Amino acid sequence: MKGKTMIKAGNVVRSVRAPVLLLMAVSLLACGGDSATESSTDGLYTVGGTVTGIASGEILSISNRVNQQLDHQKNRMSLRTNTPYIFSRTVASGDTYQVIVEGDPRNQRCTVSNGTGLLIDSVSHVNIHCVTPPRYSVGGRVTGLNGVLVLSINGDEEVTVSANLAYVFSTRLMSGSDYQVSVYNEPANQDCTVSNGVGTLSSHVANVSVNCVSDGWVHPAHLAVNISPDGEDAISPQIAMNDNGDTVVVWQQFDGIPVGPNDFPKTQIYMSDYNITAANAWTHPAGLNDHISFTGQSAINPQVAMGRDLTNAFDEVVIVWSQKDRWGNNSQLFMSEYRANAWSHPGGLTSIFYINPQGSFIFDDPQVAMDDRGNAIIAWSQYSGVGLDIDAPQLYVSEYRAGSWVHPSSRSADTFSQTGRPVRFTPAVAMGRNPATGTDDAVVVWRQHSGGASGAFLIHRREYRSGAWSAVPDPQFSSGDTITPFQSDNISNPKVAMDNRGNAIVVWEQAVPEAQPHPYFPGASPVDINHVFKSEYRERLVPDPPGPDILVWSWLDPLDSFDNISLSGLSVQAPDVVMNDNGAAMITWRQEDVSRKQRIFKSEYRASEWTHPTSLADNIGLDDEYGVAAYDVAMADNGDAIIVWRQFDGFKYSVYKSEYRASEAVWRNPKGVMDAISSEISSPIDCDARGGECFPATVSSGPAVAMDNSAVPGDALILWSQSDVEATTFPAAITQKIFKSELR
Repeated sequence: MKGKTMIKAGNVVRSVRAPVLLLMAVSLLACGGDSATESSTDGLYTVGGTVTGIASGEILSISNRVNQQLDHQKNRMSLRTNTPYIFSRTVASGDTYQVIVEGDPRNQRCTVSNGTGLLIDSVSHVNIHCVTPPRYSVGGRVTGLNGVLVLSINGDEEVTVSANLAYVFSTRLMSGSDYQVSVYNEPANQDCTVSNGVGTLSSHVANVSVNCVSDGWVHPAHLAVNISPDGEDAISPQIAMNDNGDTVVVWQQFDGIPVGPNDFPKTQIYMSDYNITAANAWTHPAGLNDHISFTGQSAINPQVAMGRDLTNAFDEVVIVWSQKDRWGNNSQLFMSEYRANAWSHPGGLTSIFYINPQGSFIFDDPQVAMDDRGNAIIAWSQYSGVGLDIDAPQLYVSEYRAGSWVHPSSRSADTFSQTGRPVRFTPAVAMGRNPATGTDDAVVVWRQHSGGASGAFLIHRREYRSGAWSAVPDPQFSSGDTITPFQSDNISNPKVAMDNRGNAIVVWEQAVPEAQPHPYFPGASPVDINHVFKSEYRERLVPDPPGPDILVWSWLDPLDSFDNISLSGLSVQAPDVVMNDNGAAMITWRQEDVSRKQRIFKSEYRASEWTHPTSLADNIGLDDEYGVAAYDVAMADNGDAIIVWRQFDGFKYSVYKSEYRASEAVWRNPKGVMDAISSEISSPIDCDARGGECFPATVSSGPAVAMDNSAVPGDALILWSQSDVEATTFPAAITQKIFKSELR
């Protein structure tokens, strides 16, 4: 049989597939053929063929994968001409070969013939033919647009659309190319969805439609729609919203009123409300003198909580803040209340208006919580002794129950924490109701030192259940009263959330020693990396021998340093937790991704199961060269959730939001830096043309977010502080004002 390859017996013996090849050799010899190419005498063969169709000046890259592996650089080639070729790397008899195109010439596509086989002799018929295919355009039409939309194709080329018109990407793609059209940036108050956006080109495509609809949000249209009085800086906005969407917001702002000739303006506490003062409408301060704190000394750090008197269908509100006493010496705790459809505000700065014990000053920011029955708790830390050199801040609590307040009257006798060991940083408080027991519940958590030179700050909690508080925990680690699984140098930022089903969650951050070799901090010793830990109070089955398991309400605290929920390698910051009344929960925190930029990470509890981040790429936040700053989170009873944050875009800080829509079971994240909800300038300032350094309309504090507890999509509010103008000189007439985005 003329043209068949003749194989020598010596070649067959050396093959790893000797029995099979021997049979093939015998078969071929029986045919009486001879070889068209010269056979190797050492069992090593070459692979090659001919290339045709390469366009002038272009390059084709090919490779030969021996036994499905690219085992040597000599199995790669770059070809510039239409010519026969041979790979310089020889291949042993019995091995397989696979010639593939690694890189087509520019604007061409190449195909391989006879590209795979089993080596029993040198091969010279692996032919490659290149053609220049036709190129096609991709486009479609946009409908419903109200603003500027940026589309991208294959994550590369972009097209900007500003009207409901047809569009087309300028670069045509080769026939056979895959394409994917996606939204790169969309108007901040619209959701734009792509249809027919994915396919393979065989002709021109003009049916990639993009439909934009309003998401219901109303964002600031310009920098003059602030809610704070004009003229002085306003910062630190806070929000409270009840089940019906009724809302109270507070912030601190300079009053612009010097008391004496050598005095200066003081910060005061201001308030706006929705559907309280006026039905279904906002009521904002009438001017800088329309504040709720008493004039004369600076007031800072306002906090607000909101509930409802279900018996009388009244909204109820508690606002607390820290303010200097009448002599300007010590910070004291003051309160405003809304009950029975009327406000009561402090009438002065004397001790009769303090809610904290007299004789020292507030050490950390106060915190306040309120339940759906009008009960309220205020928690703060304050120096407990007389001499500050031997003093230690302690935790104090005021409670509103059964229609009246009980405030601590003695710094030494009415502490909520064990005395002698300092309480540091802001405590956290949450309230709820357990329908199984019919009790109003509460949890307070704080950070307190365990004592001694080798001690550390630990996390402690007290619970209010069945009408009584749990015992005061002993701050020593050896006592076992801490919820911290082990003692380490950095334990901070406790937060707590409760629902109206009896469940509760406490989270905090704590340093964990990670072993070497470490991916980010190589060295000789283990590296302390902060992780997020959680403790959960839920009804769970526990063994009850010799009988069946029984349901018991109990805390499940972390067992050890490995029992955390954050990703290893890089430290976390600012953990937070929210819950709704239908069993869902979310824990969030800031952490660097692999680019070493701060992003937002989340763990979600839905359908009775936790889902934690799978990698450092599993995060929220614009994936750019700048990291996330402050953030806030809220969750509604229908499962919807909102995360808002402040992030630098290379020019200024802006506010962005991500929304989870339970009806779609999907998170909607911002598409890019243009997808900010804060007031934006129309275009970047040309600093050189305007005379020098720029001071843009940047977001300075916040954001804060709140949602109502409607079982269907309801109301939401986002607040932040932002400069009201852009300027090229400093000092300039720039004022920080409070802005809002609203969903109603």
